[in-house]
Amino acid sequence: MAKKQPVTISGGLAKVYFVLLKHGRPMGVREVQRLAGLSSPGSAKYCLERLVELGFAEKSFGEYVARVNKESLMSVYIGLLGSVVPRLLPYAAFSTVLIVTYYLLAKPPVEFTIVAAVPTALLWVEGLRLMRLAKRLISKR
Repeated sequence: MAKKQPVTISGGLAKVYFVLLKHGRPMGVREVQRLAGLSSPGSAKYCLERLVELGFAEKSFGEYVARVNKESLMSVYIGLLGSVVPRLLPYAAFSTVLIVTYYLLAKPPVEFTIVAAVPTALLWVEGLRLMRLAKRLISKR
C-alpha cells in the first residue's frame, strides 16, 4: 500500500488557513476575504473550498472553520491567544520558565542548568524557524 505524502499549502491558501486557525470559529466568505486581504469574495470562496477538499477546513451552514489535518505538515501550527504559532513555542516558554524558577529557588550547580537549557534552546530555535517558515508560506504568491 502506498504511503500518503504529507500535504502542505502556501500562498493564498496558507493565508486563508491561518486566518481560520487564528480565529478558531466559523467564518463566512466575506469575513475571510477581508481578513486574508484577498481581492474578491470569489477568490476567498475558491480558497475555502480547496481547503475543505484538502481536509484543512470544514463547511457547515455556509461558514468555514479550520480543521487540523494530522497528515499535514501544517499540523505543527496552533491558534493560541488570537495568533498562529508553532506548537513548539509554548513548550519552549514553559520549559524556560521552569528552568529559571528552578535556578532561582534551588540554586543548582551550573552543569544542571546547562543540561536543562540546551534542549530548551533547541525548542526555541526550531519554533522560531517554523514561525519564519509560516511567514514565507503566507507571502508566497
